[in-house]
Amino acid sequence: MDEGELHRIGKLGRPWGHLGDLNLRLEGLGPEDLGGSGDLFVDIEGQRVPFYFTQVQEKGRGVVLIKFDEIDDPQAASVLVGRDIYAPPGLLADGSDESWDPDELVGVMLTDVDHGEIGEIVRIEGDPRSPVMVVLHGEEEVLIPLTEDWIEEMDLEENSMRVRTPAGLIDLNRRSRP
Repeated sequence: MDEGELHRIGKLGRPWGHLGDLNLRLEGLGPEDLGGSGDLFVDIEGQRVPFYFTQVQEKGRGVVLIKFDEIDDPQAASVLVGRDIYAPPGLLADGSDESWDPDELVGVMLTDVDHGEIGEIVRIEGDPRSPVMVVLHGEEEVLIPLTEDWIEEMDLEENSMRVRTPAGLIDLNRRSRP
C-alpha cells in the first residue's frame, strides 16, 4: 500500500489499564467511524507500521480507548505514546475511503447555491478540526468554514464545489474586508 493513501486520524496517548489499551485522540472522527476492527498504521520514526486493532471504546471528550492485538501490557504500549495514527482507504465504517482531503480543494471553483460563483479556493487555513477555505473573490479574500453539511455537490475532477452557506455569511465576509 502506498503511504500517500493513508489518512491521519489522530494521536495516541498514554496507556490505560493493565492490558495495554491506549488512549487515542481522534481528529474529525468518532469511534463508530472506525468500525469494530482492522489495521491502523502508527508512525514510528517516519515509517507507517501496521497494527491490528480489535476494540475501540469511547472514553469521552474526543478520546477513545483502543486495543491492539500485538500490545498486551502498559510497557509495550508506552512505545506508541505520542505517535500519529493513520487509517487506510476503505477502513471507515461509513464505507467512505476519505478520497479527498482539504488541501486537495486548492484550485477548486466554489459556487454558493444562493450567491452564485464565489471564486477559486486559494488555500486552506485553520486546524484540521475546523478548516477554513480562503476563496479569492475579485480582489478580496472570502473566508468560508469547510463544513461537510454545507457541501451540496463536489467534483474534484471538474474542480468544482457547490455549497449552501448560512444566510448572511458571504455578505458579512465581504463587508469585513477593506
